[in-house]
Amino acid sequence: MRPRLRRWLLGLSLGTVAITAVTCGTWSMIRARAGEPSAALSDTWHEGHRVLDRRGRLLRELTSDLGLRGQPRDLEDIGPRLLAATLVSEDKTFFAHDGLDPQAIARALLQSVRHGRLVSGASTITQQLVKMLDARGQARARGLMDKLFEVARAQNLEELVGKDEILLAYLNRLPYGHGLVGPETAARNYFGVAPRDLSWAQAAFLAVLPRAPSYLDPYAHPERVLLRQRALLGALRDAGELTEREHDRAVAEPIELRPLTRPFFAPHLVDALRLESRLSPGTATTTTLDLDLQRDIEGAVRVHLAAIADRGASDAAVLVVDNDTGDVLAYVGSADFHSDEISGQVDMVRARRQPGSTLKPFVYGLAFAAGHHGPELTADVPTTFQEAGGGSYTPENFDRGFEGPIPLREALAGSLNIPAVRLAAELGPAAVLRTLRDLGLRSLDRDADHYGLALALGSGEVELRELAAAYVALARGGESVALRFTTTDPVAAPTRVFTPDVAALVTEALADPLARVRGLHGRGPFALAYPVAVKTGTSSGYRDTWTVGYTRERTVAVWLGNADGSPTARLTGASGAGPLFADVMRRAMADVPQRRPLWEPELLVDVEVCPLSGAPVGPACDERVHRKFAKEHVPKDTCAYHVHVRPDRSAPAGLRCDARGPATAVVFPPEYDEWLALKTVGGGSPDLHGRPWLPRARVPGCDQRPAAVPLLRVVAPAPGTVFALDPRRDAQTIEVRAELDGSGVDFGPLAFLVDGREVGRSDWPYKLKVAAEPGDHEVLARPADPRLPVRLESTRFSVR
Repeated sequence: MRPRLRRWLLGLSLGTVAITAVTCGTWSMIRARAGEPSAALSDTWHEGHRVLDRRGRLLRELTSDLGLRGQPRDLEDIGPRLLAATLVSEDKTFFAHDGLDPQAIARALLQSVRHGRLVSGASTITQQLVKMLDARGQARARGLMDKLFEVARAQNLEELVGKDEILLAYLNRLPYGHGLVGPETAARNYFGVAPRDLSWAQAAFLAVLPRAPSYLDPYAHPERVLLRQRALLGALRDAGELTEREHDRAVAEPIELRPLTRPFFAPHLVDALRLESRLSPGTATTTTLDLDLQRDIEGAVRVHLAAIADRGASDAAVLVVDNDTGDVLAYVGSADFHSDEISGQVDMVRARRQPGSTLKPFVYGLAFAAGHHGPELTADVPTTFQEAGGGSYTPENFDRGFEGPIPLREALAGSLNIPAVRLAAELGPAAVLRTLRDLGLRSLDRDADHYGLALALGSGEVELRELAAAYVALARGGESVALRFTTTDPVAAPTRVFTPDVAALVTEALADPLARVRGLHGRGPFALAYPVAVKTGTSSGYRDTWTVGYTRERTVAVWLGNADGSPTARLTGASGAGPLFADVMRRAMADVPQRRPLWEPELLVDVEVCPLSGAPVGPACDERVHRKFAKEHVPKDTCAYHVHVRPDRSAPAGLRCDARGPATAVVFPPEYDEWLALKTVGGGSPDLHGRPWLPRARVPGCDQRPAAVPLLRVVAPAPGTVFALDPRRDAQTIEVRAELDGSGVDFGPLAFLVDGREVGRSDWPYKLKVAAEPGDHEVLARPADPRLPVRLESTRFSVR
């Protein structure tokens, strides 16, 4: 070789080495300066959030701050078809290069020179990922140095993480148009399937979209997408991913896109969860809602409001709760979330409003726990109560009338105000408030003196969800549980507020349609095919109408009115919220396979009582009915209102109480005096049998206190005495003796009964010899005249 040529080759070699060294050094400096992508692979700027019903059906899809709806998935969830189509479309040599593909760069340069314009890019998947991470989903201008840095960061990223991690991060950030990011949201929104279930035709169709999401809009320009899809299917065949037969089948397969709709159910609940920071980007929240029931009730709300459009009510809210779990199955916060006219974005499930009479059942529950019972008589008469602060309070009933004597259960079911306030005054507002808070009504956050006795009538403000939870406690037999809105909400241990028998007494009253007649002036809208305990409420000025009720399985709470607090056209709880409640309850119970009784039958016992007083039938009572009592609270004293009387001209009413009197009258204690004066004006009587209704002061000899009814008890033999028979004697007897306490009335002869069989009669001093027969025995004495009022006490003895 000639020396000149040798020197030239040596210089060329040294120059190449030098240029290479400088280039490598420069590139190393660029890589060092470029660093890592500016956003971590864990950033969630592209991720939305899916809110699902209890069965995994979409209620609403929330976007990221950039309006994107990404739902990240693992590689195995994406499936082999879409993976292969994306790699062939974007980067065939992805698993072979280090982030930079020189062959792709050379090919792109040649094509650009040949066509005089940029024909194809040379960016690898890693480079595209870096670009996405740097831009964080936002478009920005890029110069030459920016592109060099992207390449440098791509190589740096390849050294930091594996190929699978890079590929997964890239796929989960790919834009498919219409704000859809990643294979999961693209496959489900365009085709309604998971990405792993895509056909080859569908996979290729999706794989071409990220190249130009706006230009390749599948709804606006499907022909453009199909052209590129078929080219990609050919490339997949050439790359060996598809057989010829699979290719032909994919080309022939029609592409059927789903309408691009976005479900928008339960928006108030979704917004509430978002405000509580319970919706993390890129994840899904499963609520306790049932989508079918939710849609039904949203429609029912619109239908019922349209039916009363002329009654001044524009809005309604509904909750449906599964009583066994506390799961909220339906949550309607307003009639129309998008209506500014009705302030539709105000969530009336969480808004504080006056609940009217819907708090009364809990006042009665507290009273029943204190020993009162449902059939017990109370006075619905004009009454002024003294407040703790020194003021006075004179409540009125809704219809401004007075019922006079009325059983507590009917006063509750008929929603009378004065009996409820009477109980609250006896129990104390502090005890009532404490019970309401124990039931979950935490919005009542002022002290008891602030609310006063009017708290029994709904003077405070509560939320519909709190009211629903309180009624769930009644349905559960007195156990309070926290409502659950998502499946991840903790299942808290229940708190007992009422005993099961007390809750059953309240439920029994609320479920009796005849007892509700006084308040509803008829059956109202609650004639359902199964028993339902229900209570209505109306706030002052007809601003809020409520109906809350329950079966053993479901609780339904309904508010109806106007979000701005303006009054309705005299709608009440029964006429406003009531019909909607009945419709919702029917829908809520439609999927309950087996309906249970409202309470366990053994909790309450049937007792024969006087229909007026609610006490066991006395000798002067003409009628009797069966009523429910808690076993521990069955009254022992007989009716003290119906009495026997005889004529007495010297008495103010011309009558005197006399156990042997030939006639009967109804005599009331002093709290009824004013009411009686109005009720019996003109000398008439409201009694169905024509008996006079009289104040006690006008009938001498009457004492309405239960203790005035005398006690007739057997005092010998002493309880538990054991007699031993003498085998040497044939006929042996035992002396029984009775005493009458609490009255000087001459009862005449007494009848003695042994084991329920009359064995003889005796005048005073009420002694009798009875046969001594082996065994255990019970002896009872009672007046021979059954009309005489008396309490009886037996004794037991044994003969051996």
